[in-house]
Parts: sequence; structure tokens; C-alpha cells
Amino acid sequence: MNRVCHSDKEFWFSPEERVDFYLNNQASFNISLKRYEEVKNSTSWNQREMKLVSYADYENTFTHWYCRHIVHLPRVRSIRVLPLFKSYKDLHSLMNFFLPFDRIGKEHSSVKYPFFYGEAGDTDEIPCIRKSRRADDQTSVIFNFRSLRLTTPCEAATKHDIPWEQKKNNVIWRGATTGQEQRVQFVKQYFNRYDVGFATTKQKPHLDHLRKEKVSIKDQLQYKFIVSLEGNDVASNLRWVLSSNSVPIMTKPYWQSWIMEDRLEPNVHYLELNKDLSNLNELLHWARNNDEACKKIALNGKKYMSQFLDLDNDLPVQKMVLDEYAKRLTYNN
Repeated sequence: MNRVCHSDKEFWFSPEERVDFYLNNQASFNISLKRYEEVKNSTSWNQREMKLVSYADYENTFTHWYCRHIVHLPRVRSIRVLPLFKSYKDLHSLMNFFLPFDRIGKEHSSVKYPFFYGEAGDTDEIPCIRKSRRADDQTSVIFNFRSLRLTTPCEAATKHDIPWEQKKNNVIWRGATTGQEQRVQFVKQYFNRYDVGFATTKQKPHLDHLRKEKVSIKDQLQYKFIVSLEGNDVASNLRWVLSSNSVPIMTKPYWQSWIMEDRLEPNVHYLELNKDLSNLNELLHWARNNDEACKKIALNGKKYMSQFLDLDNDLPVQKMVLDEYAKRLTYNN
């Protein structure tokens, strides 16, 4: 593991290792345009989510201006369908895509990058660029898409956090009913024992009896331990929990995104739930008897996340990913 090992950067990875990770360790990307169109048109979902995108196509357009100056504004970024564009998540992704070109340089700005805007979805081994991939996906490429949803909450965590010693020695989880049955199983198992419940059940209204009041990031940070559970893909709270003085409790990550979840180490960056979620009581019992060790785990998480939150460090890596992808990409008919 090629880490940058000095001071508070002991969990930082070198730019080269990060680029290899995001590019799925692929030396080349060969895309048949005929096959691409077949896969794109195979489902209505792929028709919406797959697109060939170049910076040059958008440069100096209204969409480019809108992404640079409007999308990130607090009163705009939470709107689910933004004006003059089909979907907020597409604009959020384009905002991230434009940034390295706008800040660093226009090399490869005319390259058509194959995007997949959605979360879960099969592109049949076409090496699309997306915000997350499954652990067994050996094709897809990861880019820092949707940072407004996934990374911006880290600012709130930093602003509202309190010292470890002032936190409640207990656990909390709130989330939606998205994803597979893991979240449902967890809430059913611990709803009556801990501060665990669904904040919304709109996807599965029959689970409304397992709903509890919403809890802000600020109030969740009153707890030493915050559960992080994957939904449709990555756990949306993991980044801000890692960037806080609290400890994530989670299963071994199955999904990978820009923060390289599978490089997180149990008992170093988080406490690991069993796959069947049965050991939360045991984890909390151990934690209450090992307070200093848990405080160190929280600190390690902050060190780990800092490499992705430091724009001076992270933005050049984003540009390197786009540049290296472009260099390794060939299209054929």
C-alpha cells in the first residue's frame, strides 16, 4: 500500500495509487461505439443515464455557467429537479466534471467520456465513468461525481462537531429505506434498543412503524458512534462521519467510490458489523471498555478523509484521472 507517511497524512495514498484505483487498474479502454449504442438502448434506464460527454461540448454554454455559478448554492443544490435540465444529479455530476478543466487546464477537453449518471445499473462491461461501483466490478471507472450530496455535509460535520469526551457514549442511525434489505433488517433488530430508525419511509410506506423523527447532522454528532449502512450504493453519511470526532460502525464496504471505501480498515477507521448485523451489542460493549482506542479510531478516520477534503490535494488527482482515461481510451466501430 503506497501511502504518504508523514505527520497527519499517514493514511494518504499517493496520486498514482489513487488514479490506478479509480481506473480499475486498467491499462487501456477500448469501446465499440456500436456496442455502446446497443447497451445504451437496451433499457429505458440506460437511455437516460448513459451519455458521451466532453468538456468542449459544454464550454461557455448556459449549462457550463449554471454549473459553475448556481448549482452549488445552498438554496439551489437540494432542489430535486433543477430548471432547464433533466435532473439535478446530472448537473451535480457535470459540476464536478467541469471543475478540473476550469481550474487546472483544458488538455483532453474534446475527449468524449462515457458517463453513467445513475447509481446501480449494468453497462455490460463498457468502462463508463460513474460515482460508484460494486466490489466485483472490474470494468467501471470512478470519478468524484455528486460531491454536493456526499462530500459537502463534511463541512457541517466540521462546523458542528464537539470533542470526543463531550459526546454521548451511545449509538445512532437515521436513513431512508433505500437499497436492499440490510437497512430494514438492522432497524427491525435494534429499533427498540437504540436510537435507530428510518427518517423517511416513502420508498416502503409499510415500514412507517419503524420511523423515528429526523435528526440533524449536528445532533447526530452528539453521539460517539454513528452507524453507516449502504443503500442503493455507498452509504451517504460515511464521508461526514469519517470527517468527524465520532466512530463509524458499518459492515465491510461492498460499494466503492471516490473515497476508496474498501481501503478503510476495521478497528483502524471503523468498527465492523458482521454481515448479518448481529454484533452491535458486542461492539458497543467493547467500545465502552476501550474508550481511548475508539477515540483513536475517530482520529484515524479524520486523517483518512482529509486527503479527499483538501482541494489542493484532491483536484489534481481528479484531473489526472480524466487525463489518464483519455490517454488510454480508444473508440472503434
